Amino acid sequence: MADRDLIDGYLAELARRLPPDAVEELADGLEETVDDYLRRGLAPAAAVAAAIEEFGRPAEVTSAFARQSAGRRTAFALLATSPAFAVLWGFTLISTKAWTWHIPLAAAVSFGAVLVAVVATLVTVVRSNNPSTTRRAAPAGLGLILLDLSMLIALVAAAPSPTWTMACAIPASLTRVALTARNLPRLFAP
Repeated sequence: MADRDLIDGYLAELARRLPPDAVEELADGLEETVDDYLRRGLAPAAAVAAAIEEFGRPAEVTSAFARQSAGRRTAFALLATSPAFAVLWGFTLISTKAWTWHIPLAAAVSFGAVLVAVVATLVTVVRSNNPSTTRRAAPAGLGLILLDLSMLIALVAAAPSPTWTMACAIPASLTRVALTARNLPRLFAP
């Protein structure tokens, strides 16, 4: 009975840190590992202890789940490609003389604030070892989609004439919007 208590306590600790479906999967794997150790001739208490040792401490398991999460991978990809987008849009804004556009100050400040919030959130997700934190990639991805679309709308509405930099920036942003949007259901999933 003490063996079962040890397993239940371990799974309860994981349940505080991980989604229920992940804990169920781990519980199945833990039971199989215990059975494997029993077949090798270990006593029940030793089999449970060995299986838990093999799985690792709850903090290690949680960290591994966070590292492999869709949110973390998405956040990393969005941050890794951000410098290229910044250069593309920077050249586009310079070549179209964006400083002459009639953009309301509130819109410009809002855009900047959302951009800072999105980047800060993505950095937090990439650096986190907590699976619940990696879920923040979903609203950050949505925010990035809105920023890209806002930039595209502003460009179409305010740019005086097309430039070669626009020919690069527009399809790049549309591609990022499409790929991020395609990934959103996975990011919003529990």
